[in-house]
Amino acid sequence: MQEPLKIEQLPEMSTALIAAMDADKLAVLQQEVEEHCRKAKEIKECLDEAIAKRYSDRAALLRHQNNKPTGIIRFHDGNFVIVADQPKKPEWDQSQLASIAEQLRAIGEEPADYIDMSYKVSESRFEAWPTTVRQLFTPARTLKVGRSTFKLEPIKNRGGA
Repeated sequence: MQEPLKIEQLPEMSTALIAAMDADKLAVLQQEVEEHCRKAKEIKECLDEAIAKRYSDRAALLRHQNNKPTGIIRFHDGNFVIVADQPKKPEWDQSQLASIAEQLRAIGEEPADYIDMSYKVSESRFEAWPTTVRQLFTPARTLKVGRSTFKLEPIKNRGGA
């Protein structure tokens, strides 16, 4: 009797060999991989939380002492250098930026030299617009598709049917 395939063996196998497996085997492997990923994420979150608990007070004190609320700071713990990063995450008020862009234009400056401007259109809104409006936007729209995903789900027995 052949030993069951372990997910750890998948990287050693060719894609063609894996693709040739029965759907039952693929479904089991897919479930195992998803469970493995879920557990790995839980483990990482647990470890990250513990590391943060150990070093956050020390990092906060050093940040305060050095008047450095964001960015990278380094300190030692035994034979290790701890690199603590507190990234900046600025958010900009879009309506105020639009107003500033107009002010820049009024004084003869090019807003694009100061502000990255982008326009976005919600796909669900686009689909709901009247045809005449959609036709105005269609030349500016390029439809790209993402990577295909497949989930193997067992068929549920419907009362023996």
